[in-house]
Amino acid sequence: MDYSTLTSQNQITVPVRVRNSLSLKPGDKLVFYKIAGGLTVTKVKSIKDFNGLLRGNAHKLSKQEKEGVWLQR
Repeated sequence: MDYSTLTSQNQITVPVRVRNSLSLKPGDKLVFYKIAGGLTVTKVKSIKDFNGLLRGNAHKLSKQEKEGVWLQR
């Protein structure tokens, strides 16, 4: 378990093991989520983190599928 102390200027230092596990570097953004009885912190993802996510999943729509989308609108 890692600890951090809130300073008088309302700042915290992220413990080194947490920084390493999240691959944090200066300038990275963190998001804080309030949960029952506590808090969770995660790294904000950049659009670059999703590069290649859909590679290899190309799906071509048939003419019927394309027309079906327009009919639903």
